[in-house]
Amino acid sequence: MKPVIAVLCPMPMEFAAVEKAFGKLGEPLETVFEEKKFDFAGLDVVLARCGVGKTFAAAKTQKIIQMYEPDHIFVCGVAGAVAEDLNVFDAVVPNRVVHGDVRFGDAYNPTDVTESSLEFFAGKPGYSQTAYLPERLGATCKSGTLATVDSFAEEREKVFLEEKFNACCIDMESAAVCQIATMWNIPVTVVRAISDNRNHTMGDFETNAPKACDVAAQTLTDLLKKI
Repeated sequence: MKPVIAVLCPMPMEFAAVEKAFGKLGEPLETVFEEKKFDFAGLDVVLARCGVGKTFAAAKTQKIIQMYEPDHIFVCGVAGAVAEDLNVFDAVVPNRVVHGDVRFGDAYNPTDVTESSLEFFAGKPGYSQTAYLPERLGATCKSGTLATVDSFAEEREKVFLEEKFNACCIDMESAAVCQIATMWNIPVTVVRAISDNRNHTMGDFETNAPKACDVAAQTLTDLLKKI
């Protein structure tokens, strides 16, 4: 029996990039938030658009788990750089994912932000984990901590995330996917490509996002071929 892999993409352009990278049209499963089924690299792959933000991502993850019982979940799409040594179009497969905006007390001087339920490590027993680490792709892929926040982060937020979590990049979904998948003991691998540098604007994101989607999709397919 072939492994079942679920791939979650927040935005339509991310979904379209992965479908293009698969090189074939999938079998439609749902049309509201797209879901398609693919036979790729000897795997049964369910590609789903989850929507932007933690709530949509968590809800879609729960649905995908209950309907398709995946052996592994991938999150694929773009991310914003926090670390200054990350460049636009770099591929990142993080080995740690944290909720960057769950805080107690003052927003930028919180009393506690490191409860075990708020962060997910590669290889830690009982956690979702990035089982296919960047070493599988050599120098073409980077790693580090990804922080999930429910908004487009400005400079002050990025400074906080770097200082508090040593975050290298940010997105708006991955920690929510990890949190739900952990409840079901399903491993997660996050595959992102940088769409905007630390000091970039929303305009930079909009310009760079299409190519970044393609980079993330290609990195994903390279990883799937190695399973």
